[in-house]
Amino acid sequence: MVGRTKQVVAGLLLAVSVAGWAFAQTGPSRKESAHPPESPMQLKTSKMRIAAAQPRNRTIDWKIAAPSEVLRRVDRSLEELEQIVRKAGAAKCDALAFPEDTLGLLAWEAAHPRQLNEILPAAVSRMLDRLGRAAATHRMYLVVCSDAVEPDGATYNTAFLLGRDGRELGRYHKVNLPLPEQSHARGNRFPVFDTPDLGTVGMLICYDMVFPEATRCLALAGADVVVVPTMGGAAIGDDDISLAAFRTRAVDNAIYLVVATRGQGSMIISPQGRVIAEAKEADGLAIADVDPSGGREGGDAFNTQQDVRGRLFRERVPEAYGILADPNPPVLAKVPSNVTRDEAIRNFNTALTSGEERFNEAEALARAGKTTEAIRLFERLCEECRTSWIERAARERLRALRPPARRE
Repeated sequence: MVGRTKQVVAGLLLAVSVAGWAFAQTGPSRKESAHPPESPMQLKTSKMRIAAAQPRNRTIDWKIAAPSEVLRRVDRSLEELEQIVRKAGAAKCDALAFPEDTLGLLAWEAAHPRQLNEILPAAVSRMLDRLGRAAATHRMYLVVCSDAVEPDGATYNTAFLLGRDGRELGRYHKVNLPLPEQSHARGNRFPVFDTPDLGTVGMLICYDMVFPEATRCLALAGADVVVVPTMGGAAIGDDDISLAAFRTRAVDNAIYLVVATRGQGSMIISPQGRVIAEAKEADGLAIADVDPSGGREGGDAFNTQQDVRGRLFRERVPEAYGILADPNPPVLAKVPSNVTRDEAIRNFNTALTSGEERFNEAEALARAGKTTEAIRLFERLCEECRTSWIERAARERLRALRPPARRE
């Protein structure tokens, strides 16, 4: 008997050391627990059908100068995006999220920074009105995202949450801005928004996901669902690393993560870190039926919670985390940056506009056998787009085009 007891204890300790927290297996066929939720804050169980849109690229040509023509292109894009809203409505969705830069204005903004006050207020107003009315027809919550000029005169990368009636419930200003985007103002908080049936909703935008603190702030504020309009990943690395980071952010915080991106990659992730829906094609939808208050039962070998947040967030040690709020942690003294803020902004604007076009021009010269001209243009691009993808690609082309060095 003693030997058997030792085996059981050893097995339990192994389970804790190897698996740590373990979630109960859930799925469409799983029966609901016979025991009521232990927490008085638990929402009433209700399935919600959520969709993450995956629109095709509708970037507005940065060469267009006339504001009237820019807004005409915006209207054309909105007509097509309304079709995606109708598709989600036909699928009986309760909520729909669009990607970052919903209107496709980013490259145009990079080329015309002095005209933002003229274009953005009108464009954003049209987006909220038209897509909001389309979603309200189907009684859907809606998240859209665009740069927006606020009453303080600053431009923020902004995500908007609209209610089932098409009215704005709240907005979020992107907090974590990479250097190239720091010509914009940054947000300074992570708000959450209570809804009667979608739970408590938070929003993050693109680069925010690279910082685990952002998702944790929303989770600690009570977010059940976090919507992420994005055009990038959740980590600095390849697609596999990014997917792993998205899944980790969801399971670390026991949240539903709704990722909406352009072209490919839109998905919905459960609080257990499982990808439960993926969009398959351009202008497609990732759709999942979720219970915003459920799907979080789990624990370790010695304790299981109906909602792991009830224990996980009580076991935090905030007094030990002070370095997270230090604006100048010791690591900055040992790791320099190879680009300044102003250089990064200039490189970003060039790469989004003339840089890619001129890179393609140099490629065409090389294919046509005009090697000297191609080399000159690639060299100029290396100087003008330093540290960007254009410089990296141009240097690869230069190595292939230049004759090998003579050996003595």
